[in-house]
Amino acid sequence: MPTRDSPQFLKGRRLPYAAALALLLAAVEIFVDFDTWIELDVAIVYGLPLVVAGGAGNRRLLWGLTAALVFSTFAVYVLQVPPGRFSLHEPLFLNRVLCALTVVLTALLVYVLMLAMDKLDQQNEELEQRRADAEAASRRKTRLLAAVSHDMSTPLTTINVMAELIRRAAEDRALPADIAGLARTLHANAVSLAEVLSDILDLSVFETGQVGLHETVFALDALLAEECRALEPLAAAKGLDVALEVERPIWVRADRVKLARVVRNLLNNAIKFTAAGRVTAGCALDPAEHVVKIRIADTGVGIGPGDVGRIFDDYARLDSRSPQNASGWGLGLPICRRLVELMEGNISVESAPGHGSVFTVRLPASRLAQAPAALQRTSA
Repeated sequence: MPTRDSPQFLKGRRLPYAAALALLLAAVEIFVDFDTWIELDVAIVYGLPLVVAGGAGNRRLLWGLTAALVFSTFAVYVLQVPPGRFSLHEPLFLNRVLCALTVVLTALLVYVLMLAMDKLDQQNEELEQRRADAEAASRRKTRLLAAVSHDMSTPLTTINVMAELIRRAAEDRALPADIAGLARTLHANAVSLAEVLSDILDLSVFETGQVGLHETVFALDALLAEECRALEPLAAAKGLDVALEVERPIWVRADRVKLARVVRNLLNNAIKFTAAGRVTAGCALDPAEHVVKIRIADTGVGIGPGDVGRIFDDYARLDSRSPQNASGWGLGLPICRRLVELMEGNISVESAPGHGSVFTVRLPASRLAQAPAALQRTSA
């Protein structure tokens, strides 16, 4: 949006005044020219309204005034020249011809100037857009650094503490320590740190616009079952159940790796923010909405009303008073949103504090596919 100091704003402000002034000046000159004797060559200053019209930036006004002034130049001569005096070499007629040429040349020069000003305005707009893009990129980098520093500080601190405990236990055999437990904690935090770095790499790829899809036909229920099995040990360590709810096999054409990344992230978050209860994953075809739905639900802490609307925003941080903010949602959800949108779908969440969350991924019905012929013959 143009600011008060921008060329676009100033141009818009002066447009009506310059146009009105040009019309008024042209009308006054034409009136004076008609009202005075033919020897007083008022047409010699007919170019002034055109210069003023150039300030309005209105090409139609410029050429309209040009035509009117050229017409008036000769109309005054025709009405005021004495009978029998006209000839091609008559001085007053030659003056009028020169005045008309001057008007046309002035209009051409003003028109060229208007083109140059338009080009300059366009360049200013491009520079303004580039400046805005650069500022937006700078803000994104600042938010990225803030999010990364937040998400990396906890695992790095834990890794340092665990490494120090393991070192002390190794040096002093009399010091009681659960080496295996410390190693597991150390490994879990190293994995968490690796996930943060992976998210950063994914975001950098998205920023370059070089993300592509490698589509294949696969069973969506099989993908969900595979991801649930992979995260069962993590859920079991917290005493949680991971349940798969699928009514019938659903085959889709999509990027299996990227969709698995989305499901894995949603399941991982569901387990992370659920202290007791269960996590469920399912998929179904919704004929009413003409979409394929993937549903990840938990019985965890839930998300506050102020955070639900921005949980998928890049680098968004949740309310520090929210209990889930202790671990942070990280960069995973914005990446999930981008991956789903890349596959022409969308992702949403329904949640309330203390009542768990339900994340729903919707893929268009155009993503549905038939099971491979070999599997169809086997099932038959």
